[in-house]
Amino acid sequence: MRIGFLSHAGASIYHFRMPIIKALKDKKDEVFVIVPQDEYTQKLRDLGLKVIVYEFSRASLNPFVVLKNFFYLTKVLKNLNLDFIQSAAHKSNTFGILAAKWAKIPYRFALVEGLGSFYIDQGFKANLVRFVINNLYKLSFKFAHQFIFVNESNAEFMRNLGLKENKICVIKSVGINLKKFFPIYVESEKKELFWKNLNIDKKPIVLMIARALWHKGVKEFYESATMLKDKANFVLVGGRDENPSCASLEFLNSGAVHYLGARSDIVELLQNCDIFVLPSYKEGFPVSVLEAKACGKAIVVSDCEGCVEAISNAYDGLWAKTKNAKDLSEKISLLLEDEKLRLNLAKNAAQDALQYDENNIAQRYLKLYDRVIKNV
Repeated sequence: MRIGFLSHAGASIYHFRMPIIKALKDKKDEVFVIVPQDEYTQKLRDLGLKVIVYEFSRASLNPFVVLKNFFYLTKVLKNLNLDFIQSAAHKSNTFGILAAKWAKIPYRFALVEGLGSFYIDQGFKANLVRFVINNLYKLSFKFAHQFIFVNESNAEFMRNLGLKENKICVIKSVGINLKKFFPIYVESEKKELFWKNLNIDKKPIVLMIARALWHKGVKEFYESATMLKDKANFVLVGGRDENPSCASLEFLNSGAVHYLGARSDIVELLQNCDIFVLPSYKEGFPVSVLEAKACGKAIVVSDCEGCVEAISNAYDGLWAKTKNAKDLSEKISLLLEDEKLRLNLAKNAAQDALQYDENNIAQRYLKLYDRVIKNV
């Protein structure tokens, strides 16, 4: 079969779709990656993928630009003569599915990994964008054969918008690489070197990995760091972008948090931290939390949708109240002071992470594709 993976960003394919693509290629399917030109385009080609570039204005809400992109994408998809397509993210799940229908692609799948910042932010623009996205989804519901969700909350949201039950499938998480993320014992000499390399005090490390967006809970993390700065090092890892919801560099470099920016040594950071924290306001199914679990770390997350599906309170982590720095600091402090609890949560986390092996998740996608195609 000729299969297309459509995305608004090459990074999404590179980091989250490769296990599924590999599984399809192992079946001798011909896979095409359809993405805008960006810094990941060549990386994808270097992996031996057939990359098709299309025009896309990620941030534009100009209807003329959007329509131009839509017709260009439709032309690209027609020329590929695909048997089925897998999209992800709002624009791909709406305009992409509609373009795929126009291009007469027989089977169309959409993946919802989270609703994003427009479903958190308030104000005229956010409300307008939500209204437009919701109505575009209602249209795409008619033309997608299956919507895949990573959590039950997003599935319920789309169900309430009118998505039929027989088009809903929940596959929690896109999977993680358990050969890369696993628990290890860090010897004291290596921990000493790690502290030295980060230029931080010899105290427990509380780590947060996320883009530096307010709705990821950056403010609450910084406030907690101020409350607990004598007990632990607070470290934030994650890049910034042009998103208006992004924290300023001035803020990120102030306070009691060591801001490291974007890093490639995520495994080393996770294996050397003592507690992992994600005080987000809303998530899909946070991969960073699963990676921390796989490394055998005690975890604190906010009690928001997505996070509560990744962590079972008091079993493999703790829930803190969303947007509540005081409660977050209390949960972190509890883990810093109670080693027995911390180690027990970490042990359970590592065990629970085994179910999210990326190869097993990929096989679930393949079984879904086969089932839907046979029944259409």
